[in-house]
Amino acid sequence: MKIWHIDSSARNEQSHSKRLTKQFVETLSNKTTVETNALDVSAGLPFLNDLMVTSYFTPDDQRTEEQKSVISVSNNIVKSAKESDVWVIGIPVYNFFAPASFKAFIDLLCRAKETFSYGENGPVGLLENKKVFVVITSGGTQIGSDQDFLTPWLIHCLNFIGVSDVQFIKADQYSPEKDDAITKQIEDITSELAK
Repeated sequence: MKIWHIDSSARNEQSHSKRLTKQFVETLSNKTTVETNALDVSAGLPFLNDLMVTSYFTPDDQRTEEQKSVISVSNNIVKSAKESDVWVIGIPVYNFFAPASFKAFIDLLCRAKETFSYGENGPVGLLENKKVFVVITSGGTQIGSDQDFLTPWLIHCLNFIGVSDVQFIKADQYSPEKDDAITKQIEDITSELAK
């Protein structure tokens, strides 16, 4: 089983989302054989610019070396997305939404002819048969509330590229008292995945 472990918190040792995604991957690793590919988007990703967009729509055999270089990070992200069976994503809520680094990640992931295409009836997602588990942490924002702008957007983006099996591990309005319930949820999910 190929796991794509994606973190986005700006914090390290004190990050609850990073701790919980690590717990998820380690728990699953104890139950079945996994191959893990890790990406911490908080380390920095390029933001879309004109050269990148132009490069996307230039046929591969016609791209200049500069064009190839500028989209190399996006190409690696797309490659990981295609090759992985399970995605484990950690996202803290910053100012009612995902960190800017995670939005940059989505912009590099959603690419015409790579992760979606346009058919006669509109866009068609190209990434099917993926399972995605998203750990959402927040101090105050409750998932599913009127202030939750993150999860509807993320579900839409993932569905757009063909990923429909999305499950949330809720560590919203977090307090340490919730750890036992979160651990149980992780145990149940990983046991089912390992079957």
